[in-house]
Amino acid sequence: MAGLEGGGFAIVPYAHPLALYLERAKSLLPPHSLAGWQIVLDTANGAACVSSRTVLEQLGASLILLGNTPDGQNINAGVGSEHAGTMGATVRGTGARLGIAHDGDADRCVLCDEHGAVLDGDEILTILALHALQQGRLANKTLVVTVQSNLGVDAAVTAAGGHVRRTQVGDRYVIERMLAEEAVLGGESSGHVICSELSPTGDGLVAALKVIDVMLATGEPLSALRRVLVKFPQHSVALTVKEKKPLESLPLLPGAIKSVEAGLGAKGRVLVRYSGTEPKLRLLVEGPTETVVQDAMARLLAAARADLEVL
Repeated sequence: MAGLEGGGFAIVPYAHPLALYLERAKSLLPPHSLAGWQIVLDTANGAACVSSRTVLEQLGASLILLGNTPDGQNINAGVGSEHAGTMGATVRGTGARLGIAHDGDADRCVLCDEHGAVLDGDEILTILALHALQQGRLANKTLVVTVQSNLGVDAAVTAAGGHVRRTQVGDRYVIERMLAEEAVLGGESSGHVICSELSPTGDGLVAALKVIDVMLATGEPLSALRRVLVKFPQHSVALTVKEKKPLESLPLLPGAIKSVEAGLGAKGRVLVRYSGTEPKLRLLVEGPTETVVQDAMARLLAAARADLEVL
């Protein structure tokens, strides 16, 4: 408000916050740059039902909509990034150029290529990181991911001259490490992508537009861009346990972990941790071949089941 003579006040007009967001998001791509593009958009009956649709349509895209009929209770119900198979099938059936799926609060982005094959957060982050490295625009040449991300991300980014920093699972830890590293790109394999030069937290629409920007700049479809990430074979298991005994106190599992890690060396990794919210022990193994990974997981599971009461 602005003061007036006589002690009165006048209201200063301001734009609606959503309008400001839409204009900023739309400015990430050239005007009408998506004319002729057919895109499948799944907004999970959630927060992005208006925003993502509006921006993509104003950029010229023709949309096939999924999860766009919210009733206050059907958020994420069989739609969105947690159910990306429907998006993929729709892309295959319609010949769309790509698919975009958010979760209910729209901070995640999962894509599928023109063949309907789903890209997860690791693939999105690697595409964005390598393109930014090539353009000299990846701050400190650093990408921040969590311990859940595939080792292939490290291999691809390192080969391109960049650095990968890992945190524990959770976007708050990613953001903290990005601030510490003065990095501008980070996220999780779930599709939570943080482009901090644009937003201080994950934004599914921003992530999708950033990937589309790479498609426009390179002239490559997603099926070609995704080849920058060659994933290591990975296997994960969650065991429901009666009691979360300290891992270091267990008689067999710590030794099994050390033995598997020694065998894998730099060609793989092991992650064993309790869930923070459920009575579960989570085990993950990555390695050079599927056989090596399966054998390693079998050894870890045998030790875990001997040490813990598994329900």
